[in-house]
Amino acid sequence: MPFLVKSLSILTVSARRDGALFPNAGDVRLDGVASMRLHELQEKRAGIVADMRGINEKAEAEKRDYSADEDTTHKSLKTELAGLDKQIERARDLQEAERSAPAILHSGRHGDGSYEQRAGQFSLVKAINARLGDPVDAAFEREISQEVARRSGRKFSGIAVPDEYFRIEKRTLLTSGDAASLYPETHRGDLFIDLLRSAIVTGRLGATILDGLVGDQDIPRQTKSSVAAWLSEDAALTETDPDFDDVVLSPKTVGSMTSYSRRTLINSVPSIENIVRRDLAAVIANAIDLQAMLGNGSGNTPTGIVNAGATEIDLSVRINWETILAFIASVEHADAAIGSLGWAMNAWSVRKLRSVLKDGPNGDSPPVYPAHHDFLMEAPNMLAGYPAVTTSALPGNPNDSPATLATIIFGAWSQLLVGYWSSTDILVNPFETAAYARGRVLIRAMRDVDVAVRHPASFAFTNNMAVTPFVYP
Repeated sequence: MPFLVKSLSILTVSARRDGALFPNAGDVRLDGVASMRLHELQEKRAGIVADMRGINEKAEAEKRDYSADEDTTHKSLKTELAGLDKQIERARDLQEAERSAPAILHSGRHGDGSYEQRAGQFSLVKAINARLGDPVDAAFEREISQEVARRSGRKFSGIAVPDEYFRIEKRTLLTSGDAASLYPETHRGDLFIDLLRSAIVTGRLGATILDGLVGDQDIPRQTKSSVAAWLSEDAALTETDPDFDDVVLSPKTVGSMTSYSRRTLINSVPSIENIVRRDLAAVIANAIDLQAMLGNGSGNTPTGIVNAGATEIDLSVRINWETILAFIASVEHADAAIGSLGWAMNAWSVRKLRSVLKDGPNGDSPPVYPAHHDFLMEAPNMLAGYPAVTTSALPGNPNDSPATLATIIFGAWSQLLVGYWSSTDILVNPFETAAYARGRVLIRAMRDVDVAVRHPASFAFTNNMAVTPFVYP
């Protein structure tokens, strides 16, 4: 089963109840007549099966064969059931054909370019303003929204926004003012970045991203390999079988709430649009990072790296070059250094590692100082030859009372799986009491995600490194 599938992010805002712009949830059919027809046929089939079961249970309870009337009714229901099965099969074929049909967009904006190019012009701010009742022209957003929902094959209660919304150009061109008309609008996929993925620290370190998932995913994992043997002439080879199990990904919903002032939202200019886009990406990314690394699996949360069986390194007594190398050795010794290797830590951990001497006394008695002062971490983004990425999702702060210990994770990040199902749902509430009193609009972001560690031995971590400054004697 292929896992890497291009997804369509879905961000939804509550549907207009007055019918002015957006359809109500009950008025939307993702697959047109086919979806409605299939649902009705399946319900009718379930009713027939229930009737047949009732006849059979009654006869069994009375310990007798069917009566003549019951036998006639059973045969009639069986014939009707066979006909329904054929209709259901045809309805499913039609539904699949409607879902896979190519996009047909006619909005008049910037000609008839490709779907990907035009979907990138979607404005979430304009869509939200339309939801709030402001007199804005959101016909283009409505059209794109309908196409995204049709392609995704799932119901929505407001506006569906494509993944292209979270992509921005890597470079800045003179595309404003009088010079704008001098530059053709050419779609260059290589010049765009996905804001959501770039905001996820685990993704930047190389986590495997699985898009567009449907239902639970069972990913095979080899837990024991076959064993080779040396044989003498005519000796029999002993059979050894590898063992396998499954890494299971199932959708878990993460949600967050934020608010924007109405004054901000009425300015549907590119700069405000970028603020909203980046803010939503950052909120979702931080929540995913936190559970991907520290999740304990309780309360419908994923099980993260530190609770999935990764190797634990004790830094409570001493932090020196040898203990840093122990992280790397533990992964390599398990033959689990698969793919991109790197470190995740917070800013206070970086400060501590950049202030501790690589060959300093660090608790030695009597103190022994090196001739050259090299620190454990010579640069802010490298440690022991591997990239280090900082994130506020990991704990450790000397300013807490009492100071909290830091967590540092090293590993082969491709063995961390991050799966996406429903993409992001955005619900807008302009009437929430606290936000309304301050003239703000409350926005709730929700997304179905799960994480899993394919090979726990590919990671090593510590959760007891002190980040208070080290005082040399």
